[in-house]
Amino acid sequence: MTNYYHILGVPSNATDAELKAAFKRKALSYHPDKHDGDKDMEELFKQVNEAYQVLSNSYKRSKHDMMLRYGRVTRTTVTHTYQGHRQPQPGRPRYYAPQMSNWKATAYAFLFAFTIALIMTTGMYINEQYKARVKAELLAGRRSTFEQVKSAHVQGDLKQSLQLLSGLGHFWTEEQDMRDFKDLLLVEIKNKGDNYLADGNYQLAISHYDMLKDYSVSNTISYMKKIATAYQGMGEVGKALEVYQMMHLYGYRTASFYLEMGSLYENGMQDLGQALNYYQIGAEMASSEYEVTIGSAYPIVINANMVPASHYDIYMKVAQTHLNLNQYQEAVDAISWTKEIWPDSLLQYEIEARSFQGMGRLSAMRQTITHAKSIDPEFSLD
Repeated sequence: MTNYYHILGVPSNATDAELKAAFKRKALSYHPDKHDGDKDMEELFKQVNEAYQVLSNSYKRSKHDMMLRYGRVTRTTVTHTYQGHRQPQPGRPRYYAPQMSNWKATAYAFLFAFTIALIMTTGMYINEQYKARVKAELLAGRRSTFEQVKSAHVQGDLKQSLQLLSGLGHFWTEEQDMRDFKDLLLVEIKNKGDNYLADGNYQLAISHYDMLKDYSVSNTISYMKKIATAYQGMGEVGKALEVYQMMHLYGYRTASFYLEMGSLYENGMQDLGQALNYYQIGAEMASSEYEVTIGSAYPIVINANMVPASHYDIYMKVAQTHLNLNQYQEAVDAISWTKEIWPDSLLQYEIEARSFQGMGRLSAMRQTITHAKSIDPEFSLD
Protein backbone atom coordinates (compact mmCIF):
# COMPACT_ATOMS: atom_id res chain seq x y z
CA MET A 1 0.00 0.00 0.00
CA THR A 2 1.01 3.65 -0.33
CA ASN A 3 3.14 4.96 2.56
CA TYR A 4 2.01 8.54 3.11
CA TYR A 5 4.89 9.19 5.51
CA HIS A 6 7.32 8.54 2.65
CA ILE A 7 5.41 10.92 0.35
CA LEU A 8 5.67 13.79 2.87
CA GLY A 9 9.22 12.80 3.83
CA VAL A 10 8.54 12.52 7.57
CA PRO A 11 8.97 9.72 10.13
CA SER A 12 5.95 7.71 11.24
CA ASN A 13 6.02 9.43 14.65
CA ALA A 14 5.92 12.94 13.16
CA THR A 15 3.94 15.54 15.08
CA ASP A 16 1.04 17.52 13.60
CA ALA A 17 3.33 20.56 13.28
CA GLU A 18 5.96 18.51 11.43
CA LEU A 19 3.30 17.10 9.11
CA LYS A 20 1.96 20.57 8.36
CA ALA A 21 5.43 21.99 7.70
CA ALA A 22 6.32 19.10 5.40
CA PHE A 23 3.03 19.46 3.54
CA LYS A 24 3.52 23.19 2.96
CA ARG A 25 7.06 22.63 1.74
CA LYS A 26 6.10 19.82 -0.64
CA ALA A 27 2.93 21.56 -1.88
CA LEU A 28 4.87 24.74 -2.66
CA SER A 29 7.52 22.76 -4.53
CA TYR A 30 5.05 20.73 -6.65
CA HIS A 31 2.29 23.34 -7.13
CA PRO A 32 1.05 23.18 -10.80
CA ASP A 33 1.06 26.98 -11.10
CA LYS A 34 4.82 26.95 -10.59
CA HIS A 35 5.44 24.38 -13.31
CA ASP A 36 3.32 25.74 -16.13
CA GLY A 37 0.84 22.88 -16.19
CA ASP A 38 3.42 20.05 -15.90
CA LYS A 39 1.30 16.86 -15.52
CA ASP A 40 3.97 15.02 -13.51
CA MET A 41 4.19 17.87 -11.02
CA GLU A 42 0.38 18.02 -10.85
CA GLU A 43 0.26 14.29 -9.98
CA LEU A 44 2.93 14.74 -7.29
CA PHE A 45 0.94 17.65 -5.86
CA LYS A 46 -2.19 15.47 -5.70
CA GLN A 47 -0.28 12.74 -3.84
CA VAL A 48 1.12 15.24 -1.31
CA ASN A 49 -2.37 16.69 -0.73
CA GLU A 50 -3.86 13.21 -0.30
CA ALA A 51 -1.09 12.21 2.13
CA TYR A 52 -1.67 15.26 4.30
CA GLN A 53 -5.47 14.81 4.28
CA VAL A 54 -5.02 11.30 5.69
CA LEU A 55 -2.21 11.92 8.20
CA SER A 56 -3.68 15.16 9.58
CA ASN A 57 -6.87 13.27 10.55
CA SER A 58 -6.29 11.18 13.68
CA TYR A 59 -8.84 8.51 12.69
CA LYS A 60 -7.54 8.15 9.15
CA ARG A 61 -3.95 8.18 10.39
CA SER A 62 -4.51 5.35 12.87
CA LYS A 63 -6.25 3.34 10.16
CA HIS A 64 -3.34 4.03 7.78
CA ASP A 65 -0.80 2.97 10.45
CA MET A 66 -2.68 -0.30 11.04
CA MET A 67 -2.66 -1.02 7.33
CA LEU A 68 1.09 -0.32 7.17
CA ARG A 69 1.74 -2.64 10.12
CA TYR A 70 -0.49 -5.60 9.26
CA GLY A 71 -1.19 -5.19 5.56
CA ARG A 72 -4.51 -5.63 3.75
CA VAL A 73 -6.74 -8.68 4.24
CA THR A 74 -6.81 -10.46 0.95
CA ARG A 75 -9.50 -12.70 -0.46
CA THR A 76 -8.62 -16.35 -0.14
CA THR A 77 -9.82 -19.09 -2.38
CA VAL A 78 -11.17 -22.10 -0.59
CA THR A 79 -10.80 -25.32 -2.47
CA HIS A 80 -12.15 -28.76 -1.66
CA THR A 81 -10.94 -31.98 -2.98
CA TYR A 82 -13.36 -34.86 -3.13
CA GLN A 83 -12.14 -38.04 -1.57
CA GLY A 84 -11.94 -41.18 -3.55
CA HIS A 85 -15.10 -42.59 -5.11
CA ARG A 86 -16.55 -46.00 -4.46
CA GLN A 87 -15.39 -48.46 -7.06
CA PRO A 88 -18.25 -49.90 -9.03
CA GLN A 89 -19.06 -53.50 -8.21
CA PRO A 90 -18.97 -56.01 -11.00
CA GLY A 91 -22.30 -56.29 -12.64
CA ARG A 92 -23.63 -53.06 -11.12
CA PRO A 93 -24.15 -49.67 -12.84
CA ARG A 94 -21.18 -47.30 -12.41
CA TYR A 95 -21.96 -44.21 -10.31
CA TYR A 96 -20.23 -41.79 -7.95
CA ALA A 97 -21.39 -41.42 -4.37
CA PRO A 98 -19.41 -38.78 -2.46
CA GLN A 99 -19.26 -39.21 1.28
CA MET A 100 -21.44 -37.08 3.55
CA SER A 101 -18.34 -35.43 5.07
CA ASN A 102 -17.43 -34.04 1.63
CA TRP A 103 -20.78 -32.34 1.32
CA LYS A 104 -20.41 -30.81 4.73
CA ALA A 105 -16.92 -29.55 3.94
CA THR A 106 -18.19 -28.03 0.70
CA ALA A 107 -21.05 -26.33 2.53
CA TYR A 108 -18.75 -24.96 5.21
CA ALA A 109 -16.29 -23.71 2.58
CA PHE A 110 -19.07 -22.02 0.67
CA LEU A 111 -20.47 -20.46 3.84
CA PHE A 112 -17.02 -19.24 4.86
CA ALA A 113 -16.30 -17.73 1.45
CA PHE A 114 -19.75 -16.12 1.36
CA THR A 115 -19.24 -14.63 4.84
CA ILE A 116 -15.83 -13.22 3.91
CA ALA A 117 -17.21 -11.78 0.67
CA LEU A 118 -20.13 -10.24 2.55
CA ILE A 119 -17.83 -8.69 5.15
CA MET A 120 -15.51 -7.28 2.48
CA THR A 121 -18.40 -5.95 0.40
CA THR A 122 -19.97 -4.33 3.43
CA GLY A 123 -16.63 -2.87 4.47
CA MET A 124 -16.03 -1.48 0.99
CA TYR A 125 -19.51 0.03 0.93
CA ILE A 126 -19.03 1.65 4.34
CA ASN A 127 -15.61 2.93 3.30
CA GLU A 128 -16.98 4.41 0.06
CA GLN A 129 -19.81 6.04 1.96
CA TYR A 130 -17.34 7.47 4.45
CA LYS A 131 -15.07 8.79 1.70
CA ALA A 132 -18.06 10.32 -0.08
CA ARG A 133 -19.17 12.03 3.13
CA VAL A 134 -15.67 13.35 3.83
CA LYS A 135 -15.34 14.62 0.27
CA ALA A 136 -18.74 16.31 0.46
CA GLU A 137 -17.73 18.04 3.69
CA LEU A 138 -14.41 19.10 2.14
CA LEU A 139 -16.09 20.47 -0.98
CA ALA A 140 -18.61 22.34 1.15
CA GLY A 141 -15.81 23.96 3.14
CA ARG A 142 -13.98 24.93 -0.02
CA ARG A 143 -17.19 26.39 -1.44
CA SER A 144 -17.48 28.51 1.68
CA THR A 145 -13.97 29.82 1.07
CA PHE A 146 -14.87 30.54 -2.55
CA GLU A 147 -17.75 32.70 -1.37
CA GLN A 148 -15.21 34.72 0.63
CA VAL A 149 -13.07 34.96 -2.51
CA LYS A 150 -15.95 36.44 -4.50
CA SER A 151 -16.86 38.79 -1.67
CA ALA A 152 -13.28 40.12 -1.49
CA HIS A 153 -13.30 40.58 -5.26
CA VAL A 154 -16.54 42.57 -5.16
CA GLN A 155 -14.96 44.81 -2.54
CA GLY A 156 -11.98 45.40 -4.82
CA ASP A 157 -9.50 43.49 -2.65
CA LEU A 158 -7.83 41.53 -5.44
CA LYS A 159 -4.88 40.53 -3.28
CA GLN A 160 -7.07 38.92 -0.62
CA SER A 161 -9.18 37.25 -3.27
CA LEU A 162 -6.10 35.72 -4.92
CA GLN A 163 -4.57 34.63 -1.62
CA LEU A 164 -7.74 32.80 -0.59
CA LEU A 165 -7.95 31.08 -3.97
CA SER A 166 -4.31 30.07 -3.86
CA GLY A 167 -4.85 28.57 -0.41
CA LEU A 168 -7.30 26.10 -1.93
CA GLY A 169 -4.47 24.54 -3.93
CA HIS A 170 -5.44 22.10 -6.67
CA PHE A 171 -9.04 22.32 -7.86
CA TRP A 172 -11.30 19.27 -8.00
CA THR A 173 -13.28 18.28 -11.07
CA GLU A 174 -16.41 19.70 -9.44
CA GLU A 175 -14.67 23.07 -9.04
CA GLN A 176 -14.16 24.09 -12.67
CA ASP A 177 -15.91 27.41 -12.03
CA MET A 178 -13.37 28.16 -9.30
CA ARG A 179 -10.49 27.36 -11.63
CA ASP A 180 -11.96 29.66 -14.30
CA PHE A 181 -12.43 32.42 -11.73
CA LYS A 182 -8.76 32.21 -10.77
CA ASP A 183 -7.62 32.39 -14.40
CA LEU A 184 -9.74 35.50 -14.99
CA LEU A 185 -8.52 37.04 -11.73
CA LEU A 186 -4.87 36.67 -12.79
CA VAL A 187 -5.64 38.38 -16.11
CA GLU A 188 -7.50 41.17 -14.31
CA ILE A 189 -4.58 41.83 -11.95
CA LYS A 190 -2.11 41.90 -14.85
CA ASN A 191 -4.28 44.29 -16.88
CA LYS A 192 -4.69 46.65 -13.93
CA GLY A 193 -0.94 46.66 -13.42
CA ASP A 194 -0.41 47.48 -17.11
CA ASN A 195 -2.91 50.35 -16.92
CA TYR A 196 -1.26 51.81 -13.83
CA LEU A 197 2.13 51.55 -15.56
CA ALA A 198 0.83 53.34 -18.65
CA ASP A 199 -0.62 56.11 -16.44
CA GLY A 200 2.70 56.56 -14.63
CA ASN A 201 1.31 55.26 -11.34
CA TYR A 202 4.38 53.10 -10.75
CA GLN A 203 3.72 52.23 -7.10
CA LEU A 204 0.32 50.72 -7.85
CA ALA A 205 1.74 48.98 -10.92
CA ILE A 206 4.41 47.35 -8.75
CA SER A 207 1.84 46.29 -6.12
CA HIS A 208 -0.26 44.54 -8.77
CA TYR A 209 2.69 42.91 -10.53
CA ASP A 210 3.94 41.71 -7.15
CA MET A 211 0.73 39.69 -6.69
CA LEU A 212 1.71 37.61 -9.73
CA LYS A 213 5.23 36.71 -8.58
CA ASP A 214 4.28 33.13 -7.64
CA TYR A 215 2.67 32.37 -11.00
CA SER A 216 4.08 31.43 -14.40
CA VAL A 217 3.46 34.90 -15.86
CA SER A 218 6.23 36.24 -13.59
CA ASN A 219 8.81 34.25 -15.58
CA THR A 220 8.04 36.01 -18.86
CA ILE A 221 10.36 38.65 -20.29
CA SER A 222 7.50 41.09 -20.88
CA TYR A 223 6.47 40.88 -17.20
CA MET A 224 10.04 41.47 -15.99
CA LYS A 225 10.53 44.43 -18.34
CA LYS A 226 7.36 46.03 -16.98
CA ILE A 227 8.58 45.52 -13.42
CA ALA A 228 11.92 47.12 -14.33
CA THR A 229 10.17 50.05 -16.02
CA ALA A 230 8.03 50.64 -12.92
CA TYR A 231 11.07 50.56 -10.63
CA GLN A 232 12.90 52.93 -12.91
CA GLY A 233 9.92 55.28 -12.92
CA MET A 234 9.99 55.26 -9.11
CA GLY A 235 13.69 56.14 -9.18
CA GLU A 236 14.73 52.74 -7.81
CA VAL A 237 17.32 52.08 -10.50
CA GLY A 238 19.10 49.46 -8.41
CA LYS A 239 15.99 47.28 -8.30
CA ALA A 240 15.43 47.83 -12.01
CA LEU A 241 18.98 46.62 -12.68
CA GLU A 242 18.36 43.53 -10.53
CA VAL A 243 15.39 42.66 -12.72
CA TYR A 244 17.46 43.16 -15.89
CA GLN A 245 20.19 40.94 -14.48
CA MET A 246 17.57 38.27 -13.84
CA MET A 247 16.43 38.61 -17.45
CA HIS A 248 20.04 38.12 -18.52
CA LEU A 249 20.21 34.91 -16.46
CA TYR A 250 17.06 33.75 -18.23
CA GLY A 251 18.95 34.04 -21.53
CA TYR A 252 17.46 37.30 -22.79
CA ARG A 253 20.18 38.82 -24.95
CA THR A 254 19.39 41.29 -27.74
CA ALA A 255 20.97 44.52 -28.91
CA SER A 256 17.96 46.45 -27.56
CA PHE A 257 18.34 44.75 -24.17
CA TYR A 258 21.95 45.88 -23.86
CA LEU A 259 20.96 49.38 -24.97
CA GLU A 260 18.43 49.49 -22.12
CA MET A 261 20.98 48.15 -19.64
CA GLY A 262 23.50 50.76 -20.71
CA SER A 263 20.93 53.54 -20.36
CA LEU A 264 20.14 52.42 -16.81
CA TYR A 265 23.80 52.62 -15.84
CA GLU A 266 24.33 55.91 -17.67
CA ASN A 267 21.24 57.83 -16.60
CA GLY A 268 20.33 56.04 -13.38
CA MET A 269 23.69 55.15 -11.86
CA GLN A 270 25.86 57.76 -13.65
CA ASP A 271 28.33 54.95 -14.33
CA LEU A 272 29.60 55.72 -17.84
CA GLY A 273 32.20 52.96 -17.80
CA GLN A 274 29.65 50.21 -17.16
CA ALA A 275 27.20 51.86 -19.55
CA LEU A 276 29.81 51.83 -22.32
CA ASN A 277 30.47 48.15 -21.66
CA TYR A 278 26.81 47.25 -22.32
CA TYR A 279 26.55 49.61 -25.30
CA GLN A 280 29.54 47.92 -26.91
CA ILE A 281 28.13 44.44 -26.32
CA GLY A 282 24.91 45.53 -28.02
CA ALA A 283 26.79 47.08 -30.95
CA GLU A 284 28.88 43.94 -31.43
CA MET A 285 25.74 41.82 -31.33
CA ALA A 286 24.14 44.02 -34.00
CA SER A 287 27.23 43.72 -36.21
CA SER A 288 27.21 39.94 -35.77
CA GLU A 289 23.65 39.86 -37.05
CA TYR A 290 24.77 41.70 -40.23
CA GLU A 291 27.57 39.23 -40.79
CA VAL A 292 25.19 36.30 -40.45
CA THR A 293 22.46 37.71 -42.70
CA ILE A 294 24.51 39.75 -45.19
CA GLY A 295 28.01 38.33 -45.02
CA SER A 296 31.47 39.56 -44.06
CA ALA A 297 31.24 42.38 -46.64
CA TYR A 298 28.33 44.02 -44.77
CA PRO A 299 30.25 47.31 -44.06
CA ILE A 300 30.30 47.93 -47.82
CA VAL A 301 26.78 46.92 -48.87
CA ILE A 302 24.71 47.77 -45.80
CA ASN A 303 22.36 50.77 -45.78
CA ALA A 304 19.85 52.40 -43.44
CA ASN A 305 16.91 50.44 -44.90
CA MET A 306 18.55 47.20 -43.77
CA VAL A 307 19.15 48.28 -40.17
CA PRO A 308 16.62 48.61 -37.30
CA ALA A 309 16.32 52.08 -35.80
CA SER A 310 17.47 50.73 -32.43
CA HIS A 311 20.84 49.86 -33.97
CA TYR A 312 21.42 53.51 -34.88
CA ASP A 313 20.71 54.43 -31.26
CA ILE A 314 23.19 51.94 -29.88
CA TYR A 315 25.99 52.92 -32.29
CA MET A 316 25.50 56.56 -31.42
CA LYS A 317 25.49 55.70 -27.70
CA VAL A 318 28.87 53.97 -28.07
CA ALA A 319 30.37 57.02 -29.78
CA GLN A 320 28.74 59.57 -27.45
CA THR A 321 29.87 57.69 -24.32
CA HIS A 322 33.45 57.53 -25.61
CA LEU A 323 33.26 61.30 -26.13
CA ASN A 324 31.84 61.86 -22.63
CA LEU A 325 34.74 59.82 -21.23
CA ASN A 326 37.20 61.98 -23.25
CA GLN A 327 38.12 58.94 -25.34
CA TYR A 328 38.21 61.04 -28.48
CA GLN A 329 39.92 58.67 -30.92
CA GLU A 330 37.62 55.82 -29.87
CA ALA A 331 34.62 58.09 -30.50
CA VAL A 332 35.87 58.90 -34.02
CA ASP A 333 36.53 55.20 -34.71
CA ALA A 334 33.05 54.25 -33.48
CA ILE A 335 31.36 56.31 -36.21
CA SER A 336 33.93 55.83 -38.94
CA TRP A 337 31.67 53.44 -40.84
CA THR A 338 28.21 54.48 -39.62
CA LYS A 339 28.40 57.63 -41.78
CA GLU A 340 28.03 55.32 -44.78
CA ILE A 341 24.78 53.94 -43.39
CA TRP A 342 23.29 57.22 -42.13
CA PRO A 343 25.01 59.91 -44.24
CA ASP A 344 22.49 62.58 -43.21
CA SER A 345 22.74 62.03 -39.45
CA LEU A 346 23.96 65.24 -37.84
CA LEU A 347 24.55 63.66 -34.43
CA GLN A 348 27.49 61.61 -35.61
CA TYR A 349 29.09 64.67 -37.24
CA GLU A 350 28.68 66.58 -33.99
CA ILE A 351 30.38 63.74 -32.09
CA GLU A 352 33.17 63.61 -34.64
CA ALA A 353 33.71 67.40 -34.66
CA ARG A 354 33.82 67.58 -30.84
CA SER A 355 36.21 64.62 -30.73
CA PHE A 356 38.57 66.35 -33.20
CA GLN A 357 38.27 69.48 -31.09
CA GLY A 358 39.18 67.53 -27.97
CA MET A 359 42.26 66.11 -29.71
CA GLY A 360 43.28 69.55 -30.96
CA ARG A 361 42.76 68.58 -34.61
CA LEU A 362 41.08 71.82 -35.51
CA SER A 363 41.46 71.43 -39.28
CA ALA A 364 39.68 68.06 -39.20
CA MET A 365 37.03 69.61 -36.95
CA ARG A 366 36.36 72.41 -39.45
CA GLN A 367 36.09 69.92 -42.32
CA THR A 368 33.48 67.91 -40.39
CA ILE A 369 31.53 71.10 -39.58
CA THR A 370 31.61 72.17 -43.24
CA HIS A 371 30.26 68.79 -44.33
CA ALA A 372 27.52 68.93 -41.67
CA LYS A 373 26.51 72.45 -42.82
CA SER A 374 26.10 71.12 -46.37
CA ILE A 375 23.37 68.90 -44.93
CA ASP A 376 21.92 71.53 -42.59
CA PRO A 377 23.17 75.12 -42.96
CA GLU A 378 22.17 75.83 -39.33
CA PHE A 379 24.47 73.15 -37.96
CA SER A 380 26.68 74.42 -35.13
CA LEU A 381 28.63 73.11 -32.13
CA ASP A 382 27.35 75.94 -29.95
